[in-house]
Amino acid sequence: MNRKVHILLGGVLFTALLGGQGEAAAQKVYQLNPILVSATKYQTPDLKIPASTEVYDQEKIQQLGAQNVMEVVRNIPGFSFTASPTGNQYVGFRGQNRNYTAILVNGIPLAQDGNYDLESISSNTIDRIEVVKGGSAVLYGSSAMAGVINIITKKSANESKLILGGGDQHKLTGSLELGLDKLVISYNHNQARNFGESYRSTRYSYIGDKQKKDSLNVQYALTDQLLFQYMHTERSTDMSMKYPNGSIAPGFHSVIKYNFAQLHYSEGDLLGAIYFRSRDWKFNTTTHQKGTNYGLNLQNRWGFGETELTAGIEYEKESTQNSGSIPAAKRDSAAVFFMTNSKLNEQWNLLVGAREAYVEKSGSKFLPQLQLLYTPGSDDSYYLNINRSMRVPMVNEQWGTATQEMNPDLKAENGWNYEIGWKKILRNQDYLRFDIFHMDIKDRIYSKKMPSGLSKYFNANSYKNTGIELSYESSPAKKFVYNVGVSYANPQQKTVATGKWTRVDYKLGMNWGIGYKDDLTQAHLNFNYMGLRQNVDPLLNIDFSVSRKLSDADSMHLYVYNLLDRDDIRSSSATGPTGSILPERNWLLTFEHRF
Repeated sequence: MNRKVHILLGGVLFTALLGGQGEAAAQKVYQLNPILVSATKYQTPDLKIPASTEVYDQEKIQQLGAQNVMEVVRNIPGFSFTASPTGNQYVGFRGQNRNYTAILVNGIPLAQDGNYDLESISSNTIDRIEVVKGGSAVLYGSSAMAGVINIITKKSANESKLILGGGDQHKLTGSLELGLDKLVISYNHNQARNFGESYRSTRYSYIGDKQKKDSLNVQYALTDQLLFQYMHTERSTDMSMKYPNGSIAPGFHSVIKYNFAQLHYSEGDLLGAIYFRSRDWKFNTTTHQKGTNYGLNLQNRWGFGETELTAGIEYEKESTQNSGSIPAAKRDSAAVFFMTNSKLNEQWNLLVGAREAYVEKSGSKFLPQLQLLYTPGSDDSYYLNINRSMRVPMVNEQWGTATQEMNPDLKAENGWNYEIGWKKILRNQDYLRFDIFHMDIKDRIYSKKMPSGLSKYFNANSYKNTGIELSYESSPAKKFVYNVGVSYANPQQKTVATGKWTRVDYKLGMNWGIGYKDDLTQAHLNFNYMGLRQNVDPLLNIDFSVSRKLSDADSMHLYVYNLLDRDDIRSSSATGPTGSILPERNWLLTFEHRF
């Protein structure tokens, strides 16, 4: 970062901390006992949910200075991360990344055969993000072994805004949100060039030449009960390869397009949706993968005295097409599920549920769940959560690609989750969450090199993890807030090759943030740390954001990423000096106008 940027950063930070005009009223960032829908599919206060939860509403997202969904979820205790050279980024919890966390948009799965793009979902379109950790297969099925991230978008808006900005690395950004009451349209464009090393392999590093992202979100409330949503994202990436001797060679050109649409119906306790999603990926001139998913779900809730019963059905058809002579792969899946919530007395609730899931060729699985909730008062709760979850093999894992043999008999992974926890609302609306968990997964899918030279997936590996998580949110003074999260675990896998248990992810994770807010200024520092890794140095990432209100309609925002300019490996499961690395320090300055 050059001297001019240091002066700019210092000036804005000085303005943020010392330039607040007037005495602001006490402002709370963290909502007391927030309402969630993801844990039960119906609005439920957090203290009444027997699971580990996190909620990020608009105020909290702004306080973080997050530009997209990825910049929000990386602040969750126990966060796991993987990325590919093409820029695909995947998240999870508790040592389980990518395929073990269900990514939802308004309750509907977003991933197409395990692929999604959280960086292209702008924070401007988000009402809140709800996170439920631990097995959630009864309500959400496959890929919910480690938890659920539900991105809930704005359903209506009567205000519009325009954002324009730029920064180093030739960054340009622009977004337009039109809030026309029941019709909300949001478009976002980002581009960058010469953005440095992004992925390191044993032979060379991938250097970012240029990247462009476009995303569109349209939502229209056809009636009070019927909502239509359409999302489109497209990302193109050009990378070069840099060798240890300093020579640079052409790398690749990647274009990925995602489409997502749903028609959602809600009236009282009756919920239903039909949906579609697709992915189209072109890599150089050699690879072209396409996939589509169609699905529907329907559920209702009934009351029987002191017991509530939720029951539903789901169906989905998946297909993928790879370049070359590989035939298209198709698969059907279906499920029925129920969940009961019985009030035993004023302090105790018992929740019992199950899912019967069927996946073509992989067979069926019965997934039970038992939860016990104790609420001795209005400001704390204790819970026990035991459940069995599953992870269905990806279509490409089962049906093969140009570099991989098919195995139609590949089964779903399955395992048990055990968790106990405590939630406590303290004075000044401070919020404490603590939980202890254990995971045990069988039939874990692994890849093996075959005599043909191709790889093939089999069931045989095992996984286990035991750990603790703690998060605390506080507003100690009128204008200041802070949050801290800690996770400590021991994720291990037993492979066929060794027959021994070995650690597969980091053990200690911490995140900490401190924020300032008055009538005109808002600033936030955020720290993320991964420690006790395997043959990998700790990761420490510090981001900074500050915004200044210029008038009732206008404001300026400055974002600085990787403040210390570290080149740490950020792939959480890395066991050596290869993988995705932190982007080099960069900044973005934007102007926002509301109308």
